[in-house]
This record gives sequence, C-alpha cells and structure tokens, in this order.
Amino acid sequence: MKKNSTAGKIVAFVNQKGGVGKSTLTTNIAAMLSDKYRVLLLDTDNQGSSEDWGVARINKLETNNRLRGFSKHYRGIKKATEVSMDLEEIAASYDIVVVDTPGRNELVSLGVIAAANLVIIPLTPGNFSFWSSEITRELIQKVAAVRPEDFAARLLLNMRDKRKKISREAEKMLQELEIPVMRTSVGHRNIFESSSEGLSVSELPARSASDREAQNEMNNLVSEIEEVLGLVPKQAERKKNATEKSVKRAV
Repeated sequence: MKKNSTAGKIVAFVNQKGGVGKSTLTTNIAAMLSDKYRVLLLDTDNQGSSEDWGVARINKLETNNRLRGFSKHYRGIKKATEVSMDLEEIAASYDIVVVDTPGRNELVSLGVIAAANLVIIPLTPGNFSFWSSEITRELIQKVAAVRPEDFAARLLLNMRDKRKKISREAEKMLQELEIPVMRTSVGHRNIFESSSEGLSVSELPARSASDREAQNEMNNLVSEIEEVLGLVPKQAERKKNATEKSVKRAV
C-alpha cells in the first residue's frame, strides 16, 4: 500500500546489534537536515540516547534550535502496525522524521520499517554478519516490493578506518549483500564524541584534518539521503544538467 503523499518523509536508522553508531548518526543527520526542513527527531529506543542528545541541544542552543524531538517507546504494543500507523500520523506534521530504533525490540523496528521511506542500516567493519533477523530482512524485501516508488533500504559502512585492512575488506564485502550500499561511508573520528553533547559535527569547529573529513562525509551523507528521498535530483541527473548547461553556454 502506497503511503499518503501529503505525509512527510520517514528516515529510520535500524540495526538489531548495538555499538554500530546508530544514535550518533541519527542525531547528526536530524540536526543537519533541520537547516533546510521541518525535522522531528524521534527516539523509539528505551536507552534514550537520542532523547538525551536532544535535551542537551535545547539547553545549548535554546531558541536557536530548529530541530524538534521527543521519545516514544511503544511499550505494550501488540502489533507492528500500531507503530507504523502512528508514525504516519506524526509524519504528516513534518517534512522529515528521523527515527532512532531500538536494538532488541523487533516489533517496534518492524513497525518503523513498514512506515519508512528510507531505512539505513549502519554496519561497522568486521561486524555485519548479524545486523538483523531473517524476519527483518524479509519485511524490508516485502515493503520494497509493495512500495517501489517511495521506499528504499541502504547499508551504510560506519566507523571506517581506511588505514586498516578490515575496513577495506568490509567495503568490498558489503557490495555482495542483497541491499544496496550508500556511496558515502563514515570514518571513526574523535569529533563524533563531541557531537554527543547536543551539536552536530557541522556545528562544531574543525580543529584538524580528521574533523574536516568528518564534516565532509556527513554533508555528503545528508546530500545522498536527500537524493534517495527524491528531495533533490540524483547525482547522475545533476551531472547531466550541468553538462547540458555548459554545452548551451558554449553554443
């Protein structure tokens, strides 16, 4: 069933394994998207990492904070459809809802996936054999089959270290999985520790080449997310349009 076209886009970060940087990615992406869109950061994880980050952001930025956020843990639900229907109602009030999902509550994750327009699965080098259960993979495939026009799933290599062989091997191995991989990968950098205090990496001063690389990677990731959601032209289309404009100017 196709989603309501008037509803906002839902981006969900999903992984049933912990320690893959899911909350860090969720908060950074939500903050950076809020520069251009009406964005809600929704924390459905009982650990509340994204919620705590949001509180720190309010305290730090006060009235300058454009990002809205709250938590909803869906305790006591019986069906995943309860979550998906609620999310679609919430999304109607925003341009984009960015969702941090729980690692172990599969019912909530399934409901979020069913409602999402884009599911991003962060994976770390050497740790992506068990990113989900078979039922989660099957649901992603089913949703993609039923909603090919407004649903996408992507793998994202996170905490990458290009100096290490395991990271280089991971980039190759990800290409062999059944879900497409984001063009952008994200390195393991110290600036992300500072971003845990309510600011995104783009809002922090870059004090090293590593910091600048982190900012560039996250900017590229945001652009790619916009592209997948259909909010901006695809990279190939942008290149084509730029070429056509150059030709016209030459003529």
